Amino acid sequence: MGIVKYLMSSKLANLKGTQKLLGLISIIIIGLELTFLGVLFDLFTIAASVIASVGVAFALVSFALQNHLKNIVSGIGLYLNKKIDIGDTVEIDGKKGKIIEFHIMKTVAVTDDERFMNIPNLKFNESVTLISHDKSTKK
Repeated sequence: MGIVKYLMSSKLANLKGTQKLLGLISIIIIGLELTFLGVLFDLFTIAASVIASVGVAFALVSFALQNHLKNIVSGIGLYLNKKIDIGDTVEIDGKKGKIIEFHIMKTVAVTDDERFMNIPNLKFNESVTLISHDKSTKK
């Protein structure tokens, strides 16, 4: 009924009397013809099948990419988090490093012995994380 209200207010607003009535009847006839053609050619079943297939495909892709999606959401959260920044020292799972880069799916830190640690962003939400702020880079 939303379409009919839209058409009545926009297309038929300037019409008066019998012209408005004829316009409304025309809209109803067109709607009934489209419904008839949809049933006759089985278009509604095809549309339902396509919608169901797309839904199943989306569910499978979402399940397959579940960890990546969690890392991306965690990365956005880290980016917006004002409590952690580049230059801070983090300790996760007994490993300690200084953050040098944030990425959408990982955070890169460098250890005291100049080795790089790629930390999945999800680790910041799932594990106990110790953060030490570098006082020289903070304002």
